[in-house]
Amino acid sequence: MTNPRCTHGLDSRFCSLCNKPPDPSGGGRRHSPPAFPDANLDEIVRFLNDERIRATYGAVAGLLGIIPRGLGSNLGSHRPEVSWIVNAETGLPADYDRQEIHPELFSRAEIIRTASELVLRMATWKVKKRK
Repeated sequence: MTNPRCTHGLDSRFCSLCNKPPDPSGGGRRHSPPAFPDANLDEIVRFLNDERIRATYGAVAGLLGIIPRGLGSNLGSHRPEVSWIVNAETGLPADYDRQEIHPELFSRAEIIRTASELVLRMATWKVKKRK
């Protein structure tokens, strides 16, 4: 039996954001950047693959509102389509073997390093897809 995913792309039983008590100041529960409140891990992976661009664990985790260390377990098994998410220092996915890395991973030197940049790039990608 699989458990439903939350809007952050995680198992809804374990998402610290979805299960967090409401902000007493009335700010709500969401911590994703307001420009892209519905982003989830599947959509981020789809974007990275479509655009053939790497993003750091920190950028992806920041957009999802989770800590970077927790992202690895949400990615599942090592496979080429998620190898676009990389370590900020090395530009490589953590602990991947050569056959688990996408063959085009180094086709671009550019790496998305912040959640804000990831939001902007994904928004542009979504508009481009609609045309």
